Amino acid sequence: MAKSTVIACGAYIPYLRLTRQEYVSALGGCSADLQEKAVPDIDEDVLTMAVAAARNAMAGVDPGRIGVLVLASASFPYQEKFMAGTLVEALGLPSDVLTGHFGHSLLAGAEAFLAAPGLLDLTDRPWALVVIADAPAATGELEQAAGGGACAYVLARQGAGLELEGAAAYAAEYPGLRYRRPGDIAVRDIGVPAYAAAAAREVSNAALGGLLQKLGAKPADYGQAVLPQSGARAYLNQARQLGFSAPQVEQGAVYSLVGDCGAATPFLGLCRALEQLDVGQRILLLTSALGSGSCALSFKLSGPLLPPAWSVNALLERKKYLSYVQYLRLQGIV
Repeated sequence: MAKSTVIACGAYIPYLRLTRQEYVSALGGCSADLQEKAVPDIDEDVLTMAVAAARNAMAGVDPGRIGVLVLASASFPYQEKFMAGTLVEALGLPSDVLTGHFGHSLLAGAEAFLAAPGLLDLTDRPWALVVIADAPAATGELEQAAGGGACAYVLARQGAGLELEGAAAYAAEYPGLRYRRPGDIAVRDIGVPAYAAAAAREVSNAALGGLLQKLGAKPADYGQAVLPQSGARAYLNQARQLGFSAPQVEQGAVYSLVGDCGAATPFLGLCRALEQLDVGQRILLLTSALGSGSCALSFKLSGPLLPPAWSVNALLERKKYLSYVQYLRLQGIV
């Protein structure tokens, strides 16, 4: 496995928010287990959020030294288009960067992150840029959780920073869970929570177990852990089941504050958790995609990262609340 070190990361969270209480007041209830969610404005989409996150992460980085650009999303705004070109122009990157696009599932971010070091080995420049952005479209109860956000990571071949120690994955087949057919805008799901929970449990436990066995590690060895997120209560229950304590996982919990940000959710959590990680500590990232697959990554912080222009916590505090009617107008429903 090609080794890499994260030297900088940054995020973007839309300014607009809709609280759970707005759903309760308007509809009499809300199935999403969150406090509020981030809502992309009328002029925002996956690509604009990707650019904003990359600019934030690259606050101390020379764009001319980027040799690889990898973009990931489960909800790209185009079904066919070379979208990396938009970021190359907007960020002032060299036109001859090696590029990659990853999509189609919530594991797109992890796949992009793992692919970037191999591409970086093929260039003469020292850094790779990985950008993960998402804004799932949904209907019914799934819509109540749908949010939006992005994050970006600058990877180097070597040096101090967040060093990737190892990775493990697990794949299985559970039909009917979170999918879109050609022509669909919104994600579909058969809506059986127990079935979805069993699928997530199988693949997450297997990926995590494989990683810990490979590294000879245990949950207590990690200062922070970021786990798959679908609700505040489920997140803490899963942490206990996997052997992690609440203090280990609470900093990486972002779902209840921004909603379902698709492939970007776990990496937003990682970016936030890194703000509290001490040099010398390890951090674990466990991602999963309903359908079902999981990927577990282990890191160790060997030195401080370059600071972003905006921290994740600062972005979480920068917000304006919408009423439910304003939200419907923004979505073009009324």
